[in-house]
Amino acid sequence: MPITDGIRTTESVRERSSVADETVVVTGASSGIGRAIAETFVADGADVVICSRTRADVEAVAEELNAADRPGSVFPVECDVTDRGSVAAFADATVEEFGGVDVLVNNAGGAGSGDPLHEVGPDDWDGVVEVNLTGTYNVTRAFADALREGGGAVVNTSSMAGRYGVAGMGPYSAAKAGVSALTRTLAVEWAGDDVRVNAVEPGFIATPAVREWLGIEEMPERDPVDRTVGTPDEVADTVRFLASDAASFVTGQTLSPTGPPNTFEPPAD
Repeated sequence: MPITDGIRTTESVRERSSVADETVVVTGASSGIGRAIAETFVADGADVVICSRTRADVEAVAEELNAADRPGSVFPVECDVTDRGSVAAFADATVEEFGGVDVLVNNAGGAGSGDPLHEVGPDDWDGVVEVNLTGTYNVTRAFADALREGGGAVVNTSSMAGRYGVAGMGPYSAAKAGVSALTRTLAVEWAGDDVRVNAVEPGFIATPAVREWLGIEEMPERDPVDRTVGTPDEVADTVRFLASDAASFVTGQTLSPTGPPNTFEPPAD
């Protein structure tokens, strides 16, 4: 006898791959990958709460996406993920407004100065580790009760820099490696609560900062496979998969939107 309930239909597959009607929190969503993640979830019909340290930035994103007549909605909140009081207030307000949280995307981060480790001062080290690693801890802990109460998914943004030691990115590499390790730990701890915890570790993605650094004038086309730079939308699609029921048997994993295997070397000029 078949072990499925019946032959799959197009509708059942779509439902399993959808995050419609979910309540989703995305940190660091004012631009780049975070904004693309928010836009992808809203287009799928989710209610998305976005935050960054500057309220005007996330308000502008919310205004634009809400005006685009998507099936979901965007709600902007000012929150500094390194400030535990700010994070606690953010979590409380979100749960009070929506009654819970289904998906948490920890995307807030920053790469730092780019100096070799022996020139990185203690304040610079602390700042990069706090926003990337401690910020992920702060937000996840604040939303822990809401996530564990009803089950759901957490997707953390790591980086290929966390897998490979990258010159000039010591604090960032260390912090992102910590995010990947934290992901694996939480996946074990929260599996019994029906919470899946995964991560993405993008390679070079054409965010505004990377495009300026590499001199990329136009967004790369998605069709060519043999390329060294991806798009924010490609990372967002990976995050959406990990958040959806299509990834129901995926937890404790780190997926790498990077194109052909590489060691996080900057693309050649």
